[in-house]
Amino acid sequence: MNAGMQIQKLALGLIEGGLTLSGVTAAITPLALWVSWSEFVFYLILVVGCGAFLVFMGLARLRGYLVPEYGPEGTAVGIKSLRQRRIDWEHLQGDDRDIRQRQRSIKGDARREFGYMMRITSMLILVAALLFLAVWAIMEFRYS
Repeated sequence: MNAGMQIQKLALGLIEGGLTLSGVTAAITPLALWVSWSEFVFYLILVVGCGAFLVFMGLARLRGYLVPEYGPEGTAVGIKSLRQRRIDWEHLQGDDRDIRQRQRSIKGDARREFGYMMRITSMLILVAALLFLAVWAIMEFRYS
């Protein structure tokens, strides 16, 4: 790998790390504003949160300059090419029976997994309710 690609990959990694940090900071800002205990802390958190939003937007723009995302025919995709893609996709879906079989098996697996999760959840709720009931009964009969 040449040095230019390594530098670009490192820059892209640093930009994505900065995007992550500023995004998390921006997401936490409303919660921190809610629990601020003084006016100074409120304004400090507000400034940091606004700065995180600005840093996020700037890094996103910079990432867009480093890694341009264009369609196969340029920036705009024509309506004819979209129609042709839809027609091609419909032909592929109609011809390929294996895909339909896989989709059915995935749906069946999802139903089974959902049923299993619901049984486990209801069992845990029942156990928690029985535990709370037992603790309440002990406290009621011992201290009343």
